[in-house]
This record gives sequence, C-alpha cells and structure tokens, in this order.
Amino acid sequence: MNIIDTRAEGSEDKDTKLQNVSLFKLKPVEYDLLIDDFTDVVFQSTPAVNFFNDHSKLFDKNIFSMGESTKQSLLDKGLDSTNPNIPGSLELNALIKSTLSPDKRFLIVKGKEGLSDISDFLKKKNILVSELICYERLKFKSYKSIKKQFNEADAIIFPSTFSAQIFFKEIYTSKLKASYFGISPRIIKYIKQLGYHADLIDYFNGNIERQIRGFI
Repeated sequence: MNIIDTRAEGSEDKDTKLQNVSLFKLKPVEYDLLIDDFTDVVFQSTPAVNFFNDHSKLFDKNIFSMGESTKQSLLDKGLDSTNPNIPGSLELNALIKSTLSPDKRFLIVKGKEGLSDISDFLKKKNILVSELICYERLKFKSYKSIKKQFNEADAIIFPSTFSAQIFFKEIYTSKLKASYFGISPRIIKYIKQLGYHADLIDYFNGNIERQIRGFI
C-alpha cells in the first residue's frame, strides 16, 4: 500500500512504511524572550519545540503541549509537559482551565499565522498571555515536480490544515484515487468544508497502516 504523509520537512518520522512528501518548508524566525515573566508555557506544535532556542530556561515552568508528538519532542529536550489525550486547542483549553489562577502568566510558542485559540481562551479568562513566533511555514515556488508522486497513492495523510489547503489547491486532480485522512477533528472539518471526505486516524499509536486498511 502506498501511503503518503504530507508532514513538513524535518518533522518526526511517524512510520517508516509511510512515504513523506512535504508540501511546504519550515523556516526559523528570530525572537526576543523574557522567560521570567511567565509561569506557564504552551507549545502548539513539534516545530515550535524544535525552533525554540531557550529550553534550558523552562525547567521551573509549567509546560503544556498540544499533543503526543509535541510532548515527545519536549521530552527529547529533557522537559515534561501536560497534553490532552486528543490533540487540539479545544481539548488543551479544557486542561488549562483547571489550572488557572489570577497570578498565572502564559507564553504561547507557535508558528507564524498559527492558531490563536488558546490565547483567545486565556484572554477571555482575563489571564495575561503573550505569543512567541519562532518559525514560519513557506509554500514551495512550484509543485510541478511533486504532483507525480501522488499519482499512485492509495492514501494521503494530512497532519495540518495547511498541508490540506496546499494539496487541494496545487496537487489535486479528479484522476487521483487516493483516500484522505486527517489527524484531528479540526483537519477533518476543514477538508469537508473544501468539499472532500476524509477519515480520522490516530497518528500516534504506531499502527497507521492497519488503521488505513480498515477504511479502504
């Protein structure tokens, strides 16, 4: 079975049986940080962990991660974190809500144009919050050479709405016979809004091919 994972270049390899065809690249963004101003830090993605340069300053902070992959990236840096069982802003907000107090000060580490759901949630709770942008996602100049890699695909996995957006704008043709899969309800909803069907898979259980075979 030919399964294509559209995760970004440099992301963690989830399964050696998957073919990685990146649809965008990641670029670091310089930032200034006064970490002592914060009590809690939220990492919204694995790239946010990888492009953040001040992990040594976080050992006395309360850390949250968006999902299992982000949590593992932090563990690789020697940092533990709290994450929801199902990755997503809604689920993480529910976890954060139970820890809130007036003296909390949150830092959200994310990519440029990344979601602000967590920041918005904290602001509504009158909690001090700032966002730190440490990377950006850049489309390729051309997708002409990439398109042919999808011709024989049986399944295509979208780990982000950005990869889905690029695929259906730059790659998709009615001749493709692949089934589509997303790793979160938000991605599934986004693909549906584009007019296509996708099924939800557990991206982090190490059994991706078996899950996909259950749908195809």
